[in-house]
Amino acid sequence: MAKLAVAMSGGVDSSLAALVLKQAGHQVVGLSLRLGAGPDRAWSAGAEAASQIGLEHRVVEAAGPFEQRVLGPVAAAYAAGLTPNPCALCNARVKLPLLWETAREMDCEALATGHYARLETTPGGPRLAEAEDRGKSQAYFLAQVEPKLLARLVFPLGEMRKEQVRRLAAQHGLAAAQRPESQDCCFLPPGGWDEFMAQRGAIRPGVLEDAGGRELGRHQGLHRFTVGQRRGLGLAMGQPVYVTGLDGERAAVRVGPRTELATLGLEAVQPLWHRPPREDEVLTVRYRYSHPGVECRVELNGQGLRASFAQEQGAVAPGQLAVFYRARTIVGSAWIDKAIQSVRIGTT
Repeated sequence: MAKLAVAMSGGVDSSLAALVLKQAGHQVVGLSLRLGAGPDRAWSAGAEAASQIGLEHRVVEAAGPFEQRVLGPVAAAYAAGLTPNPCALCNARVKLPLLWETAREMDCEALATGHYARLETTPGGPRLAEAEDRGKSQAYFLAQVEPKLLARLVFPLGEMRKEQVRRLAAQHGLAAAQRPESQDCCFLPPGGWDEFMAQRGAIRPGVLEDAGGRELGRHQGLHRFTVGQRRGLGLAMGQPVYVTGLDGERAAVRVGPRTELATLGLEAVQPLWHRPPREDEVLTVRYRYSHPGVECRVELNGQGLRASFAQEQGAVAPGQLAVFYRARTIVGSAWIDKAIQSVRIGTT
């Protein structure tokens, strides 16, 4: 059997992943990141979970890289009128690379996590795929992980459903079995995003305006808004209005009726392909985690791409991750730079 490391946060998923591998006869060690931001309890909770299972455990210090590679870019993105994806950034730039580096130093053959995702074996190497539990699948958040690192990852929960994981954890008496799922970003201070942005001097008040540039009101921070948002605008317009665009240069929030959210495609940058799309190949793209996906054709251009949707879609938020699939397998991803709108309503 192999010596494996497991990324442990103290939650039910990572705890059961570690137990499953130990019961399979592997030599298992637990690793937890200390991020130095927000509540930062995962490293101590991971240590407790590892102790209960009877595993060696090590804490990996990650405060510097986390600030440089995730927190700084996230704050800058919000201040520029973008909607970043912290989890996708962290998985690809901090969490998995740093944990694997430590695992390798400990002579481990692979790094396991409690993510709901699968790896499919292909002649070109492992390909990331959706988990069996589609409702809980986290493959989207792993789409920016480098292909060479995928070959060193293991996802023990990829074929399980969430209710099965909780049931097994309870049957084995794991303390994490009843722990609720975290719904917020792990690094946020008590004051949430407002406090996070204020700590970095990145709060940018500005105007609320319509498509013609007419001022409708004022807002207290560009980071509070994302394209497609309806709540929290503080406007009485006599009809539902949505955020239709964010102007980072002026810290302006454009609002309008739902029809102004209609999109025909997107432009994205910094693509990471496991296999570049063939000419006229039809793929499926999800342009946010909760999006079910839409068929598209992808045109590569220089350092970016243009994806044209088969059917008109709703709000596309610049800064989010566009993930491209063939069936349930991820073939690539890129960061959204611009929405291709059905009706021209101004500059995004």
